[in-house]
Amino acid sequence: MRDVAREAGVSVNTVSRALAGKPDVSPKTRAKVLAVARRLGYRPNKLARGLRSNKTFTIGVIVTDIANPFFAELVKGVEEAARQNGYSILLEDTSEDPEKEATAIQVMLAERVDGLLITPVQSARDTLEEVLESEFPTVLMGRYFPDLKIPYVVTDDVRGAILATKHLIDLGHRNIAHVGGPLHISSAQDRLSGYRQTLQAYGIPIREEYVLTGAVTLEDGYEAGKELLKLKPLPTAVFAYSDFVAIGLMQSLLDEGLCIPDDVSLIGYDNIIFSAYTRVPLTTVEISKRDLGREAVKLLLRLLKSGSTSKRQSKKLSVKLVLRQSVSRAKKGRGIQ
Repeated sequence: MRDVAREAGVSVNTVSRALAGKPDVSPKTRAKVLAVARRLGYRPNKLARGLRSNKTFTIGVIVTDIANPFFAELVKGVEEAARQNGYSILLEDTSEDPEKEATAIQVMLAERVDGLLITPVQSARDTLEEVLESEFPTVLMGRYFPDLKIPYVVTDDVRGAILATKHLIDLGHRNIAHVGGPLHISSAQDRLSGYRQTLQAYGIPIREEYVLTGAVTLEDGYEAGKELLKLKPLPTAVFAYSDFVAIGLMQSLLDEGLCIPDDVSLIGYDNIIFSAYTRVPLTTVEISKRDLGREAVKLLLRLLKSGSTSKRQSKKLSVKLVLRQSVSRAKKGRGIQ
């Protein structure tokens, strides 16, 4: 920094403030300092910076399945927002395993991250309750606990399920199945709730045999397709918990010689990148994964600045329906039997 100051003809304090983006440095001086810093190959010493501020300028990010394109996009949004604010990220994957989640949190704390962004496993909550009790800055992403005072950023999953189910009803479908996620996951609960609410609002009886739960992976979706094929009458449409589940379900139905959407219409959730390129392009509920990550970073940085962990700062993002070729109008005579 002294080298940059000497070359730019300014004080070390001015260099420090220019590089930090402080408003009391003129645009001309800041531009000059940045140009000299680039020319000299200046890199800030993050260790020294951390010792002075008692911060590491790193954020711990913990997700449940980095192989899922949903989480890849989510982490991309986190990384972009973190970098724009002078932070780096450390990433851990839990594979929906509460023990791995506990280990990941301990690793992050040992690395002295400034805050945590977590998509919680939710099949256990002891570790998160300990984090809450310690008041360590933490924001949940995509999932939440209604009774825990941990701020979160999620999407309006009840609304998304309503959009999907209503679209099928508007096209004449009445035998509508739901292949849902594990019910300890808040998003699975909300999507099932939206499905049930919509059927009730239209006076359509809820057939419990049409409600399958516990599906998360492609393989789960494939097995769910086999279960649906046993039902009489066969559902004319299916609303799936996620695109991953829907893609597995689609393959299962196609393998049995069914036609999508002529025999069964299918709607997914998330709008991952592959959903537009499946054998039958998938109608789905779109979540802005990068926005979810960016908003989570914004909320965490506000917590770091204010020191408050108020759940009132939580945010719910909107969703929309993306129409593709996996849904069509119900054939006449295929109502509830």
